Amino acid sequence: MDRDKTYQFLEQVTAWAAGATTIGLLALADRTGLLRAMADGVSGTTADIADTTGLDARYVTEILGGLHAAAIVEWDPTTGSFSLSPEHAAVIGDDASPYAMTGWLDMIPSAFEHTDAIAEAVRTGGGVDFDAFGPKMVRGIDRANRPSHTILLARRWLTHLPDITERLASGGVVADIGCGSGAAVEALARAFPAASVVGVDRSVASIERAVAGSSMPNVRYVVGTTSDLPAYGPFDLVTMLDVVHDLVDPVGSLTTVRRSLTDGGAVFVLEPSMPEDMADRVGPHASLVYGISVFHCLTQSLAAGGAGLGAAGGESAIRSVAEQAGFTSVEVLPIDNPFSSFYRLS
Repeated sequence: MDRDKTYQFLEQVTAWAAGATTIGLLALADRTGLLRAMADGVSGTTADIADTTGLDARYVTEILGGLHAAAIVEWDPTTGSFSLSPEHAAVIGDDASPYAMTGWLDMIPSAFEHTDAIAEAVRTGGGVDFDAFGPKMVRGIDRANRPSHTILLARRWLTHLPDITERLASGGVVADIGCGSGAAVEALARAFPAASVVGVDRSVASIERAVAGSSMPNVRYVVGTTSDLPAYGPFDLVTMLDVVHDLVDPVGSLTTVRRSLTDGGAVFVLEPSMPEDMADRVGPHASLVYGISVFHCLTQSLAAGGAGLGAAGGESAIRSVAEQAGFTSVEVLPIDNPFSSFYRLS
């Protein structure tokens, strides 16, 4: 045995453990309002910060110590003051920021609560149903997706479908499948006020959250699946944002979507980016995609007896299910994004 190799791996596992506990500390700081307060400019000694936020000083001391150790918050040795830089606040302290990663502070703890149940599924088959993950997962998915859906979907991403946006400027019908809490639906409705936008999701909790937060008159939310689409179409555009890999029956669902399009209509698909070659599937991004796939995407599909496509399928998986569903064109759109790939199906 190569002891040096063992020690190197031991250090790597220690780093992973530190990362996991740091996510835990960030989740605590998020849920207690500590991150939001520091993002808004609250700083000082731990006693000062505890007094301002109304939190327990002893916990604040330990949490900020851990966040300083992880180089998340800054500490001034001359004053003992802790602060959060604007650059870091944009990532962990502001849900509206285009750089926000705050949704993961809900999703990862929520997913890990089901480790035992998923382990049993690994042994015997099946999985954990989406609804079993509860409101924290619904909230986390919304927080993770809302900034990009609000800021980028209509203003940047859909500019790569100019024929479709030209249609929608004067009317038409759009469906967002797997709409979650409605961020994309609301963004589409604002961008195309002459069009009608339908949000469809099988999660009652997600649709309730979407309805509660809706502010646009040209939207409608439906608890349902792709099988319900024909009642509301035909559609000039269907968006499926981080959805295809979650579907119980991706080929059947995409077939229904295709049949629900108007002549010349299109489907806009967003999926996690993954290299086709396993040799290139290394590093933090690939690890994160595989991890959330096992702990959420894959298991909730298998729980329903589904295909279990998983989040790590990459372009070949999307192309395969789209072609089986009868789409004759699967175009990879030239949208620069480090995390996601984009497709036009027609």
